[in-house]
Amino acid sequence: MQLTKVKCPNYQIELKCPYSMNPTRIVVHNTYNDASAMAEISYMLGNSNEVSFHYAVDDYRIVQGIEENRNGWHAGDGSRGKGNREGIAIEICYSKSGGEKFIKAEQNAVELIVDILKRYGWGIEKVTKHQDYMDKYCPHRTLDMGWNRFLKMILDKLNNNSKTNKIEDTTGIITYKAYDGTWLPEVHKCDATDDGYAGRYGRAISGLKGKCEHGEIFIQSHILGAPNNEWLEPISSKDYNENHSNSYSGILNKSMDCTKIWSTVGWVKFRTHIKEKKDKNGNIIVRGRWLPWVDSRTKIGTESYAGIYGYEIDGIQMY
Repeated sequence: MQLTKVKCPNYQIELKCPYSMNPTRIVVHNTYNDASAMAEISYMLGNSNEVSFHYAVDDYRIVQGIEENRNGWHAGDGSRGKGNREGIAIEICYSKSGGEKFIKAEQNAVELIVDILKRYGWGIEKVTKHQDYMDKYCPHRTLDMGWNRFLKMILDKLNNNSKTNKIEDTTGIITYKAYDGTWLPEVHKCDATDDGYAGRYGRAISGLKGKCEHGEIFIQSHILGAPNNEWLEPISSKDYNENHSNSYSGILNKSMDCTKIWSTVGWVKFRTHIKEKKDKNGNIIVRGRWLPWVDSRTKIGTESYAGIYGYEIDGIQMY
């Protein structure tokens, strides 16, 4: 499944997604239109309406227009409503005419919803519909076809009961570790706890290695101050358990500022933490912070890698 991210223009943030958000749910919509996902996102980000949503899904790809940590205006429950202020909004395309395009779009929306549920550790009860927040028959065609049917599609995918959800289609558990002067313990998960990321705040990472249950992981690194912004050659996980220079990505004791990660099966999501930097007087000039998630299915542009040129990283997460 192809994921394309479209950045919300800075001048539209105050209108489209003015508040930071810790999501607690998913809100499902139908577009009541026959346009593609890219067309829906492009129109949403370009107009002057106080209407916004995080994802649009059509018959062949997912397009994201708002980051999951920003709110959207989609549920009709006001500026403090749970739908608008805590819900990740998903618009399923081609619902006006229905047919094969809509059926495929709905199936792709299930894939996205399952991915979100797994990332946040949520259950099926976190999947809600627009109708739950206001008196509007939405998602109209999904409701016509059966809401419980749609939830069952999600449950089947979550529980690996769907024939389309084969183990070969996913990386499985990813194991990874970082070097910041010494190789740190392996990480097997991805959360806010001390062992939920690779690295140590305040110590720049210069080496990274990873492996997965199914297939191979590839990691490509960019070294701080690299001539012509050249990237190092990708390193495969096949030599993960070795100790030579081809078993990890990076140049030990030379700080990394960016990384790209992908897999031979499924996909990888990853992000980096920028190392805090102070001036000689102890004033913070670079705030330590986690950058947005990157999806390995995004192949080009600044959204294909995690990090910012010129800023050391001291933490990495992937799943």
